[in-house]
Amino acid sequence: MGDKRISNLAGPIMTHGRLLFRGRLIERLRHVLWAGLISLAMYAVFLFQPIDQFLWLVQSRAADRSPTGDVVFVASDEALNDPDAPEKRYEVAAALDELDRRGVGKVFLDVSFAESADPDADKRLARAIADLGPRITLVDRVVEETGVDEFLRTTSPAIGGTAAHVVSDQTDRNWLGFAWELHYAYDVNGKPVRSFGAAIAGVEARPKATFSVDYGFAPDRIPVLSIATLSKSGTEGADIPVELTGKTVVVGHSGRVTGSQQAMPRKIDAAASYVDIYAGESLKAGYTGNLRGPMVLSLFASLLLIALLVCRPRKHRWIAYSGIALLAPVLLFASAKIGVRVELSYALGFLVVYAAFRSRMRWKRRVEMVNPETGLPKLRALEARLVRDSIGNGHIVIAKIQNYERVLKTLRADDKGSYVLKLVDRLRAADPNLAVYSEGHNLGWHVASDETDAVVEHLEGLRAIFAAPVQVGGFSVDVGITFGVASIEGDPPGRLAAAVAAAEETSEAHNPIAIAETGSETDLLWDISLRARIDEAMEAGEIYCVYQPKIDLASKSMVGVEALVRWHDPARGFISPLHFIQQCEKAGRMEHLTRYVLQSACSAGQLLHFRGRTISMSVNISATLLGDMRVVGLVRNVLQATRFDPQYLTLEITETARISDHNVASSILQELRSIGVRIAMDDFGVGAASYEAFYELPFDEIKIDRLFITNIAKDPKARAIVSSIAAMGREARITVVAEGLENPQDIALLEHVGCQQVQGFAFSRPLSLSNLLEYQDFTSDRAIANMV
Repeated sequence: MGDKRISNLAGPIMTHGRLLFRGRLIERLRHVLWAGLISLAMYAVFLFQPIDQFLWLVQSRAADRSPTGDVVFVASDEALNDPDAPEKRYEVAAALDELDRRGVGKVFLDVSFAESADPDADKRLARAIADLGPRITLVDRVVEETGVDEFLRTTSPAIGGTAAHVVSDQTDRNWLGFAWELHYAYDVNGKPVRSFGAAIAGVEARPKATFSVDYGFAPDRIPVLSIATLSKSGTEGADIPVELTGKTVVVGHSGRVTGSQQAMPRKIDAAASYVDIYAGESLKAGYTGNLRGPMVLSLFASLLLIALLVCRPRKHRWIAYSGIALLAPVLLFASAKIGVRVELSYALGFLVVYAAFRSRMRWKRRVEMVNPETGLPKLRALEARLVRDSIGNGHIVIAKIQNYERVLKTLRADDKGSYVLKLVDRLRAADPNLAVYSEGHNLGWHVASDETDAVVEHLEGLRAIFAAPVQVGGFSVDVGITFGVASIEGDPPGRLAAAVAAAEETSEAHNPIAIAETGSETDLLWDISLRARIDEAMEAGEIYCVYQPKIDLASKSMVGVEALVRWHDPARGFISPLHFIQQCEKAGRMEHLTRYVLQSACSAGQLLHFRGRTISMSVNISATLLGDMRVVGLVRNVLQATRFDPQYLTLEITETARISDHNVASSILQELRSIGVRIAMDDFGVGAASYEAFYELPFDEIKIDRLFITNIAKDPKARAIVSSIAAMGREARITVVAEGLENPQDIALLEHVGCQQVQGFAFSRPLSLSNLLEYQDFTSDRAIANMV
């Protein structure tokens, strides 16, 4: 059951590296979305259309295809339809007669004729048109008269007779003057009339439908014949260089005739007829496909999304980015070869916008990763480097500059960065190329060595280098530096945090070099969730109090109990009190835990009093709470809520060395004593509990640490220490309690040296409240004496 619960907890929790990748991935996906939306907005307003049309010019040049050769252009370098030069109409008529004689398939007369001053010339042209019958089609052209107004220029019915008509409209040109799309049909007097290009290809009219014109055909490969050559060949019997039998012939003006030019890709001064000839060739070859902007944009966005989801390492992503970028020219030239026009600009815009977003984010991240005062990269840059380069071995070292904030307060603004840089110079004494990272009072770097002892030995040498002060701004500044070390173990972000935490626990006097603890992933995950579960555990009753009796040696009776907090987790079993109390302190939940334990203990004490045993109740109070008067209100409120008599409550102060200000702590303890509670000093004689604290703070009781009580029978030193502490207690008129008594034979020694009270396994282990009530009800004073 417990293992299953831990696995359920571990499942959804990722390592820091995975969380970092996930956060960056979400950031990139958000940039893809914004780039796509911006590109679609630009497509909606045709912002990139000029770029697309420029790319179509590139496509036209890259295609370089040959036309079918079925369409022949018969051109005239002089105007054929000038009413003041009717003699040209005889030339046109002769050319049409020769086309008829040579068995032409279809003829499109792309010249509009109005009636001239020479009726005979008009009749001659009309007869030639009539002789071709259904094989000839007259082209009506939409032209601009004033640059704004448009009208249809058509051949006079007196000349054209019953010949069919088609329409050519090239007024819809782009900013370069090119007609990229034409209609299958045009509306003339409410009726659809087939377009010139569709008629050349033999495609039926499709009202309102358009098609793309492919300009990939080489213009110099379209068969061209001079109308003068054609008209004279019939009279002279000369041969012509172009086969006309069964062909489609377009008769029109060349680009040299004023008003007959139409710019097109690869031929700026082309004849107007060329555009329609290209339109017909495009329809014949089926080269009218068009990949629209949203479709191409979707393709590139999909490829980019796949790359982001699949490619986790930065190197792989850049390879994918390069592949997507190279796809653009490949797609451009490949589509040109198969006759498909591509609107590529919006996809390119999408990539540019995405690249701009990423560049801005990288620039912002670079700025954020640099300390502005020193120019050194920050610790997060070290983390990013370790993850980016997949560094999974070696050690991370964090140097903590002691008294850093105090030094900065005394230095001028210009000298603050210089102070840190001089410290960095000393760190680089052995390795001038050492990459050092700076953030706050911490300096960090990576050490390639996997030998922790070697790293520690090196750091000991560095501490010796820092023994001398540094010169900053004309002053000598003492330097104190300590180190936190963590082996990377394949998790750079997590171990960097561990190294920082270890550095924060260091001190110059006692622990200058701290090695970060290692643990299994399950243990680390448990520690991550521990603080969040403390409140839940208290509500569920998983955190509770047990009570260890305190025995008066003179009367051999139980005079009090000490409340001890315990945590039994359904998944992990019993949690060490030291471990979860430290977590409470780090999470700022110590006050909440103290209130919970104090309320449980006072309620239990009230119940004991109700049962007729007015014994004292001792509760541990962390020294970290003695910096704020709120603890007084906490104790007062609990006593009022439980109605427990304060004179029977003893507060045992633990780890008194952690009291930052003895004057403040003394005021708080005096205030607590004014309520009526007693104050005890816990674990006297070892580590945290010093004579200085005993002297300066108002204690009513001291508890001799179990280290001396356990060894009192076999070690004269321990016996002498216990004796001296007991004598000191008598002289100071405070109660002396021996804790940790395990051997009943040692009771006589404790009585001899003058201890007043004892507690330990020799009398009783910590008991639950129900067991304590039974212990109280069924154990008489005489029974206790018999135990002794």
